[in-house]
Amino acid sequence: MDAFGTRGFQKASTPYMNKMTENGAMAPFSRCLLPTNSSPNWTAMLTGVGPLQHGVYDNDWERDMVKWPPVLTTKEGVYPSLINWVKEQIPSSKVHFFYEWEGLARLFDLSEVDQVYRGKKGDDVFEKAVNAFFEDKPDFLFLNIDEIDHFGHHDGHDSEAYFNAITHYDSLIGSFIQQLEQEGLMEETLLMITGDHGGINKGHGGTSLNELEIPIIMYGAGVKQGLIIDKPCYIYDVPVTLAYAIGITPPSAGIGRPILEAFDNNSISAPYVPMPLVAPVSGLYSKSPLSVAIKVDDVEAEIFYSLDGSIPTKETGISYKKPIQILKNTIVTAVTYKNEAYSRPETNQYRIGNGEEGKISWDYYEGNFTQLPDFTGLKVLKSGKSKEFSLKHISHRPDHFAIWFKSSLALPGSGTYTFYTQSDDGSKILIDGKVLVDHDGSHSSSSKSNHIELEEGIHSIEVLYFDDISGEELEIYIEGPNIPKQIITDAFIK
Repeated sequence: MDAFGTRGFQKASTPYMNKMTENGAMAPFSRCLLPTNSSPNWTAMLTGVGPLQHGVYDNDWERDMVKWPPVLTTKEGVYPSLINWVKEQIPSSKVHFFYEWEGLARLFDLSEVDQVYRGKKGDDVFEKAVNAFFEDKPDFLFLNIDEIDHFGHHDGHDSEAYFNAITHYDSLIGSFIQQLEQEGLMEETLLMITGDHGGINKGHGGTSLNELEIPIIMYGAGVKQGLIIDKPCYIYDVPVTLAYAIGITPPSAGIGRPILEAFDNNSISAPYVPMPLVAPVSGLYSKSPLSVAIKVDDVEAEIFYSLDGSIPTKETGISYKKPIQILKNTIVTAVTYKNEAYSRPETNQYRIGNGEEGKISWDYYEGNFTQLPDFTGLKVLKSGKSKEFSLKHISHRPDHFAIWFKSSLALPGSGTYTFYTQSDDGSKILIDGKVLVDHDGSHSSSSKSNHIELEEGIHSIEVLYFDDISGEELEIYIEGPNIPKQIITDAFIK
């Protein structure tokens, strides 16, 4: 499933995949490849190698736009995938390839596949794949669903729509398993579910764990039940593990390793608790009180939270019983707890506007920028004030615009301060007229930071930002003495 990241799996409601995990094996914090784009990672998922070997460097790759050739090739000039290994080593085998993302087929040699189908809707692809499976009984079925990635880009990877999409396909997976059981096929069937990457905000392509981490779930024939695998696992281990289960050998050029622990009854399970879902998500809200609810996709897990930026424990945290009423700017950090193990923390920062005018001045520009322009030579199209260094409350066209923010920081104490920019595309942070963080250029959502010694008192701050194409984002954070990392609001502004 495209954009099926570890974070999404933990926070969405997935009763059927949870049952698969309880009665199968999972490597919850596996990693995909850099860049965290679809084409290199889908290729790795079926070839067992990375871009250095398979040659697919990013989403711009095409068969007639090759920067370096694969180290091995099929007759079609692409690296041989699990599909090719199966057909070569088991000539009598049947292979199906069903997919939604139109860019997928170009990555593989599908010339010997028995059934290939591409649909424009995920439900259609899933239904066609399942029907063909029970009609033809293929030895290997590959099924790609793209729709989850659509909601990640359109609504955000922490949005209700994104989580609901995961839940929807969880139900289809559950129905498929029920039919396998009814047909008496489950004892000889292995299912593996994974993703090509995760996401952050409305994008991916960066280096955060939210984008890098994916679950690998295995269920069915030969799989140890109730196993959480804690060894490092990677997306290129996927086809090698399936090859092991099928009984074939990958090419010697491969770098993936079979996840043998999944098939070893002596394997010891690691602790695992899914992280909580905190809703609504971080953001600037117009007025208080704001009601914040926390839940977890595990009925046996407890929830603890803090309101001071610290990571709670069952000893130091507040036990969650009912929605939290937020009256002022607050950092809510929550964990879940079960069997003496904690989940990863989930931190949301809520900012309350209460109708007050912002203190951060901004000027808005338009142009076909691929890097930050010289703003002094551009025409200001409009100006205003905001409460944050953010795009969310500044109307702008979809692409090709820039904003110059100016304000004054009021620091409560002297010491080392770290400033962060999370942006898509380029951004810079200037403190007292000097560039501190340079994150220029056209790029996907990613973060950059730098630290500086500053005295207590007033310091000028400027944030420069431009958007090229395909996504937009800007968040500016501060961390310092007695100040946990948080988005800079006008609480810090003179």
